Amino acid sequence: MELKNFESKFENISWQIILILFSGIFFIINILTPFIADDITYAFIWDGENVNVSNEFQRIESFTDILISQWSHYFTWGGRTIAHIIVQFFAWVGKIYFNVLNVFVFCVAVLLIFKIGTGLNLRDMNKKFLLFILFGMYLLTPDFVFTEVWMTGAINYLWMTTLELLFLLPFALKYHNKNFWINPPKWSLPAMVVTGLIAGWSIEPGASITMLVTFLFVITFWREKSLQSWMTIGFIFLTLGFLLLIFAPGNMERLLTANIINTSYNSLEAIIFKFKTGFLPILLRESILFLPILYYLFHKRQIDNTTKFIVTFMAASIIILFVMLFIPFFPERAGFPATIFLLISSTAALKEILPDVEKIYKHNRFFKFATKILIVLSIFHLSACTYVYAVMYMQLQERWEVINANRNAEEIIVSRLVLPSWSEDIVGNRTWTNLIIFGDADISPQFEGGRNRIFAQYYGLKKIRIAENL
Repeated sequence: MELKNFESKFENISWQIILILFSGIFFIINILTPFIADDITYAFIWDGENVNVSNEFQRIESFTDILISQWSHYFTWGGRTIAHIIVQFFAWVGKIYFNVLNVFVFCVAVLLIFKIGTGLNLRDMNKKFLLFILFGMYLLTPDFVFTEVWMTGAINYLWMTTLELLFLLPFALKYHNKNFWINPPKWSLPAMVVTGLIAGWSIEPGASITMLVTFLFVITFWREKSLQSWMTIGFIFLTLGFLLLIFAPGNMERLLTANIINTSYNSLEAIIFKFKTGFLPILLRESILFLPILYYLFHKRQIDNTTKFIVTFMAASIIILFVMLFIPFFPERAGFPATIFLLISSTAALKEILPDVEKIYKHNRFFKFATKILIVLSIFHLSACTYVYAVMYMQLQERWEVINANRNAEEIIVSRLVLPSWSEDIVGNRTWTNLIIFGDADISPQFEGGRNRIFAQYYGLKKIRIAENL
């Protein structure tokens, strides 16, 4: 009886309330995540040698400083200019503003995934779609903390992918509904110029997959003799932004600095390594998203526009993962845009099979029981994840008490950050991991290494390091 009462109460909760509740938790997680690692580096003007933090650097004090910094960054380190302008802006004005806007961007991403995948109005959103998308964005994306929470990482991945989806939205809506923008508004052309340039000049994996999908949209509309000027203009400026991103002189400079040019990153050994550490973990984590797609394709057994849409986004997601096997770096977090595009494909398939899913849920006790167990486990997982963020936050607060009490000391020694013993087994990379903590995110035991000098300069300390032992 209690289970039925719970189910009845759950049915009365709107999808908006669920999104607000999750957004509240997400906001708390953002607050608990410190200003750390590259966040601090980008608080300074990039002078062409900022990869070597042994020098003194000038703090960002104006938007002009950000432009000067990114001009140097473009020629000496990399082409992600749009993302890093935003990063340096928040490093200048304060992370609290990022915490608020990151929740907003997350919610926009959820709604864009729904609209692109289904072509429906927001009034057609329901709890099934919302929970499915939230499940995908929280549990199935690579390195949740790196790609959606940590400031520099979230802007590079969550924010840039959201801007790519914003650019793709009118293409998808036009594909779903031929009556969309029969007479495009006057603002459509400048909007496509701006969003196209930004989407192309975002991050390499996301811009690449956006280029591929947009190209297929343009070809489809051209063959149907329904290609409109805003589509052409959008694709042209998307391509221009992509070229500015890919051919930034700083990309080559960074490879030379890391000595990648002199190593064979396309050797069989290197490709196998990237397959094991990048491609395979991403594919295994997102594999559940193939279930709605495979169910739809098995039962549809015919090719129509919906099938082409689903297969296009799925294929583009897989293709970009294969392409990344042949580039110098393939960290797991680079697969974030690919997972989001697969989530769009899976959401599109869910829309088509939802009547079957509801029928199975209604008449199959095991499916109903399994669904409830999955919801309970997801809530438990999110709670455990939030607890780990809180534990790490409290340790950092204790560290700051030591720093403030010894601010004028010649050298400050602080304790290591220690994860709960069960953390990595239970929540994995949804939150902090030892790899994140000791992989150049935190300060190190040696003052000359890691983030120590830049951390000390930012906070006005002479020297700081963590203790050699726990």
